[in-house]
Amino acid sequence: MLQVQGQIQRIWGQNGPLYESTKQLIASQSLNAARIWNDTQQAIFERSERLQVAKDKLDEDQRKVSARLELFFGSQYSAEWRTCSKKYELQVAHFNRELVDKYSICRNSLDHIMDHFQQEIVLEADFLRKASLEISGLSKICRTWQLKQPGFNHAGVLYCTVAGIGRINQRMTGCLELCDDILLEMTMEDLDTPSCLFYHHLKMEFDDVFAQIELCANK
Repeated sequence: MLQVQGQIQRIWGQNGPLYESTKQLIASQSLNAARIWNDTQQAIFERSERLQVAKDKLDEDQRKVSARLELFFGSQYSAEWRTCSKKYELQVAHFNRELVDKYSICRNSLDHIMDHFQQEIVLEADFLRKASLEISGLSKICRTWQLKQPGFNHAGVLYCTVAGIGRINQRMTGCLELCDDILLEMTMEDLDTPSCLFYHHLKMEFDDVFAQIELCANK
């Protein structure tokens, strides 16, 4: 402990406590801004990934639907299959039209959410990304080196530093609030638009009908 105190005293003896404390203030605020950006960046990645998963699942579901419809309307299958499928022609024709229609609407809806998300988040996230460097840059802008020497305008340097940190932190707070609001809109519940919910419900009904046809044909 005495050794540490001695080191601090030697440093302060060289540069002065005002300079060292200001330097530490800038460093700690810069580190805090970096942590905020890392947390926000992770949240943005998770929401983007979640939306992409929803889009990929929708596309995969529709590929399975298309494959089953092709199978249903195929002419190369057994007489049993054709007999069983004949009972469901009107139902499947209805599913065919509705599933394609609702798939397109749902896909467009998810694309719109992604575009809106990216457009809204980019400006706010960009400032959060640069905030740590902006705070570090106050050392040069405010000429904190003047605090090492007597006779310079220490009050002006301190005001520049504190005001600069306050300005950046205030802007960060506003950006963070907007980012949080935008990220909140990206919950799974908000990805379940009416058209997407209708599509998934239709697909489950279609899967049930297709299972009945397979069961009938395999008897």
